[in-house]
Amino acid sequence: MEHEEVARVRAEVASLHGELVRYGLVVWTGGNVSGRVRLGGDPRADLFVIKPSGVSYEELAPENMIVCDLDGTVVPGTPGSDRSPSSDTAAHAYVYRNMPEVGGVVHTHSPYAVAWAARGEEIPCVVTAMADEFGGPVPVGPFAIIGDDSIGRGIVDTLRGHRSRAVLMQNHG
Repeated sequence: MEHEEVARVRAEVASLHGELVRYGLVVWTGGNVSGRVRLGGDPRADLFVIKPSGVSYEELAPENMIVCDLDGTVVPGTPGSDRSPSSDTAAHAYVYRNMPEVGGVVHTHSPYAVAWAARGEEIPCVVTAMADEFGGPVPVGPFAIIGDDSIGRGIVDTLRGHRSRAVLMQNHG
């Protein structure tokens, strides 16, 4: 039987993918959400849940979310473990390993974020609502290759010491 916390995070992550579509933050199968599964006192023993690769958002359900350890390895024998995890799994794993305070990662491909990231400039904090949500301007991380932990490294390096909980990746979004 699956751990209760894993089941809870599976349901939450599946639901949040629907919100990405609802708000126009992704197209096709791009983008993803993952959630940390805290299993005890040692964050190194945590797991995370992420969507499978190449599955349309309409087909996503809690049972086909994939459970990984913090190295990004799929936990065998868990529901969904017969599928390949998101191509961004290594990046998410890097963030969780290096930022134990992070409970979830949201990767969108909002047309606005992608366009702004191409400028290579942080998003200035010009309204109080943005200050409330992000703590200040949203920084831009370095250009990084998709498919390994490069994006995760860029996220961690950019957010360390920054008030924002969000980051744009140069020429990515």
